[in-house]
Amino acid sequence: MEHHVEWFQFTLPIDQTIGPEALRALWMRACGSTNVSVQRSSRTVLGQRTPVYSLRASPRLAGLPLVESRLRHLMLEARLNSKISAIAR
Repeated sequence: MEHHVEWFQFTLPIDQTIGPEALRALWMRACGSTNVSVQRSSRTVLGQRTPVYSLRASPRLAGLPLVESRLRHLMLEARLNSKISAIAR
């Protein structure tokens, strides 16, 4: 497996979560590749510990605007009220 870079991060409301397998499947669909990885970490946001999900893929991931559009659509379809941030490259 090649080295992955982080392309997106997102948070979910406190009453929502997504497991690693489901998140990886969603991310694979969004970027059209199986060469992906996902990660969940915890950060303090506004004084509260919050899970932050990271979506990683090849540094050569192409068609980023389309990938982001599909990701946002799939999140809505999954009824995940996410706040997505693209990581600037």
